[in-house]
Amino acid sequence: ETLYEYGEDLNQNERQEFLHTANNETDRLTRLVNDVLDLSRLESSKTYKLEAVDIARPIEQTLRTCQLNAKDKGIELLSDIEPNLSPVLGHYDLLLQVFANLVGNALKFTPSGGKVMIRAYELNVDPTVPKETPKIRVEIADTGSGIDPEDQEAIFDRFFRVENRVHTLEGTGLGLSIVRNIIEKHHSRVNLISEVGVGSTFWFDLEVYQEEFPMTPEMQKQTDHSSRVAIGE
Repeated sequence: ETLYEYGEDLNQNERQEFLHTANNETDRLTRLVNDVLDLSRLESSKTYKLEAVDIARPIEQTLRTCQLNAKDKGIELLSDIEPNLSPVLGHYDLLLQVFANLVGNALKFTPSGGKVMIRAYELNVDPTVPKETPKIRVEIADTGSGIDPEDQEAIFDRFFRVENRVHTLEGTGLGLSIVRNIIEKHHSRVNLISEVGVGSTFWFDLEVYQEEFPMTPEMQKQTDHSSRVAIGE
């Protein structure tokens, strides 16, 4: 509307700048609506089916998706995945959303010349704990600006934005709240260690997928390798 009313008074550069600002705001509002819908679904009583997931797959897909953005910003985006990891009990698309949010944040707050690393490795089982479920730990670490101690709890709250501290307009303030809810659906929690000027590391543990009954090779051929398990909150 503003461009329609005052377009004749603007030169070409001013028109381009106005359109660029309008497009950015439209994108931001679209992300906000999508994030609100995602969070509402996660906080509802909806159940999700967890299945055996090769954790390397969503990590590798995230690397492919984010690599160009990292390259444009002069940031090394790396992974360190322990070979032959057992599958985890998870939801592929939800885990992909977790990686997209955490890696996206890491790239946003890491300066040129920095690094973002995704690690995945199996935790040692404590022999003193009876029937302890094996777990895979996943870490997303960066050499970014870090997070003030006073903000480290609040960042998982709805609409809290670290951007407010560094005067940028990116983000909806819902990404980490979505991450927290997704990981809780996986019977786990997101942890954080961060130091201002040094960087941040987010991590969570996922249960190793365990079949209720061992399958023979013949039985395995007749399945789709999913053996789905329905869970609620």
